Amino acid sequence: MANIFKSPRSMLSQAKRHLSKLETDINAFVRDKPWTTVIEKDVDGLTNLIKVKFTRQLSEELPHIVFDCANNLRPVLDQIAFGIGRKHTGADPKSAKFPFGPTETDMLNNLAGGCKDLPAEIRDLFAAFKPYKGGNNALWALNELCNAPKHKMIYPIGIGGVGLGLGGNFVVGAGGILILNTWDSDKNEIIYASFPDGAIQGNPNFHLAFSVALDEVDEIIRGQHPVKVLRSMTGEVERVLMATERECRRIGLII
Repeated sequence: MANIFKSPRSMLSQAKRHLSKLETDINAFVRDKPWTTVIEKDVDGLTNLIKVKFTRQLSEELPHIVFDCANNLRPVLDQIAFGIGRKHTGADPKSAKFPFGPTETDMLNNLAGGCKDLPAEIRDLFAAFKPYKGGNNALWALNELCNAPKHKMIYPIGIGGVGLGLGGNFVVGAGGILILNTWDSDKNEIIYASFPDGAIQGNPNFHLAFSVALDEVDEIIRGQHPVKVLRSMTGEVERVLMATERECRRIGLII
């Protein structure tokens, strides 16, 4: 019988390639610095807005790369389960998958109903990874990402995590600076802060740093950097694969 971990390893390797490309493309965008910082009057005519205006948008390919990475990671788990079920039963299993659930109880119910063709030791191992919300959030978020409706899978990656430093000769007076950090996807700009007339005296210099963030996804990962999120998911999937292979050897299912 073929190596039951060959295909899962291949899928995991493909996910890592997508992750590497995602990181490279995002870093290239940041390195090019396609933005400028300006101060504009608000519509009230009294408030000044510090804005970061982007001269070009993030590549439309980035959400597709996120999608491809996630959808190479998720099948690794079920391929592991299916291969073990086939090895254990000697036939194509009807009840062999990696269990998930919104709660621990739901996950355990899913385990009981959907993993009958797996050895008890493997069922216990899968449960120990706590693949439910609040247990192992990286695995849970991966499952949610892949189960979202298709029209929401290609979600926008917005600009987030802005840091704007002030330097130069200036004084902040009455009214101060109000930090807003609001992303406007229609205008491709960030309203970073506001201040009333006269609040800043002098010539401040703005130093911008930012990162990209996920949008329209599960609350657990919304607003986080996609590379960080997918790297965490990749690590957890690889941990499942390695631990499961060790357990299969321990119980004599493979040699």
